[in-house]
Formats: sequence, C-alpha cells, structure tokens
Amino acid sequence: MNNNFRRIISTAAASLLSVSLLSAFPSFADDLTGASDELTDGMFTYELLDDGTYTIIGYSASYITEIPSTRNGHAVTAISDSAFFGCSAFTDIVIPDSIRSIGVGAFCGCTSLSSVTLPKNLEYLGENAFASCSALTSVTIQPGLTEIPDYTFLQCDHLTSIELPDTIEKIGTAAFYECTSLEEFNVPASLSEVGELAFGEWFSIKDISAENCTNFTAEDGILYNKDKTEIYRASAFLTGDVYIDDKVTTIKSGAFSACSTIENLFLPGSLTTIETGAFSYCPGLKKIDFSEGLEYIGEGAFMFDSSITSLSLPTTAAEIGVQAFAYCEALEKIILPEGVQTIGADAFLYCNALKRVSIPKSVTSIGEAAFGYTVENSERALLNDFSMSVFSGSVGEKYARSNGIEYSTVDKNLKKVAFIIAAAAIVIAAIVFASVLMSRSRKTAPAGAKKAKKEAEEKAFEESYKKILGDDEDGSKENTKE
Repeated sequence: MNNNFRRIISTAAASLLSVSLLSAFPSFADDLTGASDELTDGMFTYELLDDGTYTIIGYSASYITEIPSTRNGHAVTAISDSAFFGCSAFTDIVIPDSIRSIGVGAFCGCTSLSSVTLPKNLEYLGENAFASCSALTSVTIQPGLTEIPDYTFLQCDHLTSIELPDTIEKIGTAAFYECTSLEEFNVPASLSEVGELAFGEWFSIKDISAENCTNFTAEDGILYNKDKTEIYRASAFLTGDVYIDDKVTTIKSGAFSACSTIENLFLPGSLTTIETGAFSYCPGLKKIDFSEGLEYIGEGAFMFDSSITSLSLPTTAAEIGVQAFAYCEALEKIILPEGVQTIGADAFLYCNALKRVSIPKSVTSIGEAAFGYTVENSERALLNDFSMSVFSGSVGEKYARSNGIEYSTVDKNLKKVAFIIAAAAIVIAAIVFASVLMSRSRKTAPAGAKKAKKEAEEKAFEESYKKILGDDEDGSKENTKE
C-alpha cells in the first residue's frame, strides 16, 4: 500500500483528463446528422442502439431545462461517457426515469449545475459522473441504485445534502473526496463496502448515523464496521482528547482527516494499521500516544499535523509510509526504536524543527528525502544544521553519506532502550486507561490522571531520547561529516 495515496489522486486526475479528451468528440456531433444511427435535434445528439433505444452522446444547446425521455418514438435510455462534460447550459436538472445508464464523466465539470435528481430506474452510474461540479449543492438518488462508484462526487466542494437510499451496497474510492461542505451523512442500510479515501480529506462531516445499517455502526461521531475493529470516518468536529476503542485493529484511509480540533490521541494495543492520510490535516493534534502492537503507519498518515512536537514510536512499528509525517513543522524530537524496518520517501519532509535523528540498526530501507529535507521554491533542499546518529555500516549511514548529511556512529543497544520506553509507556497508559474504563468514557479522563501521565511520559521520553542520541555514558564513538 506504499503508493496508494499518490495512486488514488493520480488515477482520479487521469480519469478526469480522459473524459475531457472524450468530450471533444460530441462537439462535432452536428456534422453527423446524415449518419443512419444518429440524430441531432438542435439541442442534443443521439445514437441509436441495436435494441431500438437512444443514447445521448452530446449537446449543442446553450440553455437546457430538461433531458428528454423519448425522441422519434424511441425511448432515451442512456447518457454516454462525457456527454455533458464541462456543460454550463443548465443549473438544475431532473433526469427522466427512462434513463437506465449514466456514463463515465457524464456530467463532470458542469460548474453551473446546482442540483440533480437521478432517475428511479437507474442501473449504472459511471466513475467521475459528477466530479468537479463545484456549484452542486444537493443530489437526490432514488432507491434501486446499488453503488456510488469511484470519484463520483470528487471535489464537489459545495455539496451540502445527499440522501443515499438503503439499496446502496458500495461507496467507491474517493467517491466524496474533498466534499468540504457535506455536514451530515446517513449510512445506507445495505452498505457493505467502502473504498479507500471514500470520504477523503477535508470531509467536514458533523453528524454520522447508521441506525439501520447491518454492516456498520456509528458511535460518538465515529463510523465503525459492525464489530468495531475498523474505523472508516470520524466527525470533523471531534475535539480535545480522543481515545480509540480497544477493539480497533485498523484506522482506514482519511478516517480522521481534517479533524482540526483533536489535541491528544490515544491509540490502543489492538491497533495494527493506520492507513493513508488517516490523521492528515489535523493542525490541533499535539500528542500521539502509540501502543505496542502497531505495525504499519501509512502514506501521509499524519501529514500537515503542524502542532506535533515529539514522537515515540512502538517497537512493533515495522513500516513508516511515504510522507507519513511530512510537513509536521513543529516536530523537534523523535524516537525510532529497534524494530522499524522501512521508512518511506519524504517521510519527514519539511519537519524543519527536527535537527537530529537516530536510525536504529533494524532499518533496511530509507526512501528519498526521508530525513533532513525541507522544501524551497517547490524543490527539496537540505536542512541546515541537521545531523543523524547511525550504526557503522548501516542503511542509516549509507543514507547520511549519500545525502551529504552530518552524522555520528553509535554502538549501543537501541532495542534495550526501546524496551525500557515500551515498558514505561505501558505502565503510564495503564493509569489513564483504568480510569477511562471505570468512567466508561473514551473522550475524557480525570484531571489528576492526565497530569500524572503527562509528567511521567515527558520524563521517560526525555531520558530515553538522550540515551538514544548518545548523550549518555554510552554515547557516540566517532563523529563524521560528509
């Protein structure tokens, strides 16, 4: 899953480009009036299908109030791929019930379209069908449709209201990506599958409900699968301390993205996977309490979380994805324990306050510009006064050498130090989680327990950080600058 974040966006962009290229063809439809299987009535261009029905393949009118259900005694049953791509000829449209199929990108980029009602007999809705309809505020979908495909409402940033019928079984990849104005979401009763980044970044949802859904449940502003092992989306209006339920194993792509008022995040030992962009764009997030058990931190998982100052990762965290902590510009200190194996490209890009980092011997791969780089004039550039602590002959040393980064070599057992950190974290976490469980609240904990935990954590972190970076009696053996 290392490249999913980029893949999703690039795929969406490619899809939009492909339908824009296709849209060039209908503009010449008026020249095809002599073709036996096509008809132009001055407003639309149709194609006659083998079953005796028409498909709308283009338009020529500058103002459209309705889409016809019949022409020349033939039913109009489909709207082809990109048929109305970029059309500004209508603002409100009711698609007739004769339409059974709406193609890929059919209404993509219709920037004047403010509301649409889909037909009750609709069987197929193509990808990107209403993507980038920037004026679209409301959509009515009739019962019968079973899928909201990939990118359907991508970048419909004025969409405030959509009622999904209970027949919907699947919501595709990035289907509501960057729908920044959608505030309420009721999960359809039949929903069983949700694609990656379906609700995407900047999904400013306030209320999530799943009262009649058999496969999902919503509780305290968080949408889970039925057994509460996966989190799909959280209300963007969660605030303060957030405690993830101790059944959760996976936090899905974009689940907490743009939850701007979360301050402290407490992750349970059950959690193994944090997916793409799960906590991205959370500028209020200051502290993350990781637990042993976490294995994977995905692409852009904590990207643009500008208030995080320190991180202590668990020994079980084997992989840190591409741009996982990129643009965390307040990040000053990080403990990477023995156990970390893969660190993706740009993982800590533009972490300008991070001046020193220690790379454990367990690391087998460090991606391009993972450490020690900022961005200047849209290009990566080495940070001033950045240095690394590495093992001689290790991947960390090779990375420092190849990038011209100052480094020192060390010879201490980071795994032992990491174990001490993990043990301390478990004891500290037990104090708070015990009080939380007793009060049956995941959002708050007694002030005394919070204070004690915070002080103990800070002390343990500082002591461990000094040991790992060589500021103790087992410090650095040699200092080298490339």
